[in-house]
Amino acid sequence: MPSPSANGGFWTAPSTALARRYIAIAPRGVTLEYAVDRTLTELQTAIRRFHDKPEVVCAEAGVALEHAAELVSLYGTNVVYGHSLRDIDASMRSLETQVTVSGQLRTALLTGRTQFEEVRGILKELENPQAAFDERLHVIGASAMMSHGVDIDRLNTMVMLGLPLTTAEFIQATARVGRRWPGIVFVVHKIARERDASVYRSFPHFVQQGDRFVEAIPITRRSRRVLECTVSGLELARVLMLHEPRSSEPLTLISRLRAFMDSHRMDASFEVDALVGALGLEGDVDVALREDLESWMRRFFANLRDPGGDQKYPPDLSPTGPPMISLRDVEEQVTIRGVLE
Repeated sequence: MPSPSANGGFWTAPSTALARRYIAIAPRGVTLEYAVDRTLTELQTAIRRFHDKPEVVCAEAGVALEHAAELVSLYGTNVVYGHSLRDIDASMRSLETQVTVSGQLRTALLTGRTQFEEVRGILKELENPQAAFDERLHVIGASAMMSHGVDIDRLNTMVMLGLPLTTAEFIQATARVGRRWPGIVFVVHKIARERDASVYRSFPHFVQQGDRFVEAIPITRRSRRVLECTVSGLELARVLMLHEPRSSEPLTLISRLRAFMDSHRMDASFEVDALVGALGLEGDVDVALREDLESWMRRFFANLRDPGGDQKYPPDLSPTGPPMISLRDVEEQVTIRGVLE
């Protein structure tokens, strides 16, 4: 649980380094699209003035002229993030006619409907922008697909179309900007919605203490499915971190692990007792988990003792597959093969 502090929590700590600046906007008497259009117009007008008159802007901002080109690159692309495709489509259609700036305004979409090859091309272009400013991408319309795994240092400005439905999505989505350099996020609230209006009234506290509002996930340490996915990692971590330091040689081969277990008189019961104690599975409600753990360990040691087995390395002994290397490793994996044309 987060500590009772006004300045930090379980996931956050005070810092003098600025990561992102959040600005809440409550459009009243105008549509959400109009507010977004005006915001993008001002952002693009400002960055184009910076590009066209770097000496003037650098003097006004107190920035060395030698940094002008890099700053234009870092803040010249705006992300328009929406949690619904309808909002994104409406906003992108509106900016094509309502955002009037000097020069060309190039846009692109990163949503679930964007073809994979197109996504790759957009990400490549964002990471390696064209030399000429007018030829670069200036506005990216993005959905939740962008909130996972898109880590591009050049994305430092975001306009959010309303507050996402969960705090976790808000944190995850806004973390796409300001990854390396200070970012700025304009949250255009759908002020007619009760939740948006409520958050708007206490927006600074919502941003500062956002980790406290993340919704709990329905997974507990007493989940049999969680144990099934993690037990191989637990046992092999014991081999690597506890048994190997006591061995005279690395336990990287099954033959060495078998010899070590025999010399130290370790069997399935010994390892089960160690894991039960580490996981705290000693209560009456943990009977099923202990039985699952015993069953898995018996099969693990049966593979270890099998003289005709074709396994070579300790991870091969796991009856449920190798340890997880990603939180996405919770389902059956398939092999994808590409064909070069």
